[in-house]
Amino acid sequence: MTEMHMPLTLMDGGGRGQVTAILGGREMQRRLSDIGILIGREVEVIRRGGSGPLVVAVGDTRLALGQEVSRRIFVSSHPEAAACP
Repeated sequence: MTEMHMPLTLMDGGGRGQVTAILGGREMQRRLSDIGILIGREVEVIRRGGSGPLVVAVGDTRLALGQEVSRRIFVSSHPEAAACP
């Protein structure tokens, strides 16, 4: 199975991935950690808002993330798993 690493902004709606990296300093990582976004955590893109915020699910929580923050969160996805019935 091939893994694809990409910024969260490039993931399609309904896509799931595991957070692999967060770009930015300690303050950015702390802010994201405070809302449940950590390296190794599974996230799902619920809705893409064009140039507006992304709505993502982290566990049972839904969050709206701005484009600038979303560009700093890198995820890995398994495209073959998403294509399976």
